[in-house]
Amino acid sequence: MDIHKLKNGRADVHLLSINDSEYSELLPAFERYQSKTGYFIDQYGDLKLSSGVQPLIESIEAGGAGTKIHVTLLQVLKESEVADYGIIFVGD
Repeated sequence: MDIHKLKNGRADVHLLSINDSEYSELLPAFERYQSKTGYFIDQYGDLKLSSGVQPLIESIEAGGAGTKIHVTLLQVLKESEVADYGIIFVGD
């Protein structure tokens, strides 16, 4: 799975890649996000978040300190909030 900036409804600049084992580490946070929002981040599908990634940030932070991929994904998400751009998760 890759994460890109969202520009004109399409994937633009590549921000991060998440491999299968990292996805497994993030899955509890993605499930918390799904229960909050109804949106599921599927490693084989695409999901556009044009704004408002704060619920995803909160879902990741709710899991505690986490691993390197947690920290890296949080950095990407927080930067998108500050810089006010959307992101797209692109599945494999």
